[in-house]
Amino acid sequence: MTWEILTGLMTLCGSLIAIFKIVAKLNRTLTSLEDAVHNLNESVSAQSEKNRIFYEKIGDHETRLSLLEVSEGRKEIN
Repeated sequence: MTWEILTGLMTLCGSLIAIFKIVAKLNRTLTSLEDAVHNLNESVSAQSEKNRIFYEKIGDHETRLSLLEVSEGRKEIN
């Protein structure tokens, strides 16, 4: 085995190690990003449910105000 072949093999191994290191970091980052998106999706779903409840309460409030306005209008007429 000559020095040129040994140098070539060492360069090839070093390149492969560098590539695997980059792939491992990328995989870790993508996994972390996937978890963050999943948590964000759960938060948005929970907030949507809270918003629905608030909208129902606001709708009920508007109905009560309308009924009060109608009853106040009848009192003013009489």
